[in-house]
Amino acid sequence: MTPAQLEGAIEVHEGSVHSADGTRIGFHRLGAGPAIVFVHGSISTHADWMHVARLLAPRFTCYCMDRRGRNRSAAGGAYSLEREYEDILAVLQAAGPGAFLVAHSFGAICALGAALRQLPPRLGIFEPPLPIGGTVGGEIDSYRQAVEEGDNELAIEIGLRHFSRISEQEIAQIRHARGWVRLCHLAPTWVRELVAVDELPRSVERYRRVTCPTLMLVGENSPEHPLRDASRALAPVLPNVRVELLRGLDHSAMRRAPEVVARLIDDFLSGGGG
Repeated sequence: MTPAQLEGAIEVHEGSVHSADGTRIGFHRLGAGPAIVFVHGSISTHADWMHVARLLAPRFTCYCMDRRGRNRSAAGGAYSLEREYEDILAVLQAAGPGAFLVAHSFGAICALGAALRQLPPRLGIFEPPLPIGGTVGGEIDSYRQAVEEGDNELAIEIGLRHFSRISEQEIAQIRHARGWVRLCHLAPTWVRELVAVDELPRSVERYRRVTCPTLMLVGENSPEHPLRDASRALAPVLPNVRVELLRGLDHSAMRRAPEVVARLIDDFLSGGGG
């Protein structure tokens, strides 16, 4: 059976839990073995991790959660990072004792916060955009205005340019990609997350308490700010960290090169290094 056939044969089940405030948080579960909870970033859903999860499913039970306000996850009440932490902890509890935690981008910020409350056995983080080198949402007023006026396409262009800091050529490619409609649909959710990020302390000292073995993935071609600079500041603070540079790849590596990301996660969670 080819890898594509194997991937297509894997059964995916939908489930949900209720977070501490009663909000329903949905997830997609697949595979068998030790559990991994995957957390996605901004303007995305569980789908961002599904290629990696399918590759890991023969060895792990993968829970790809939707953060609140997406797909089968309800929006809940007043937004805060604390609620995001509680959502992750609720899915970890559903996954069972010993579940690993792996997260991308804004989801990695949420995972770090959850780990401060309850250490997972092992933690994987991929470029949390902490505001180490300055604000992340520098053009948030113009972004918010575009969202309020119902121009989600303009909002996403502003966000990709000023928050994700990608090139005009890449933005043009994304506009014509299949996922453009999904990005525009999720545009309003980015506002609250940018506000939350820029309200975080500039210091990363609090993360010294994340003492579990931690895998940090860093894209060689990712923007310096707020991704590579944040990872560079965070690495020396984490007591038990293993840093892997994804050569030739960027912040979207789990979508563009899922085999590379899955191999590193598999090796780390199976006890290799760290």
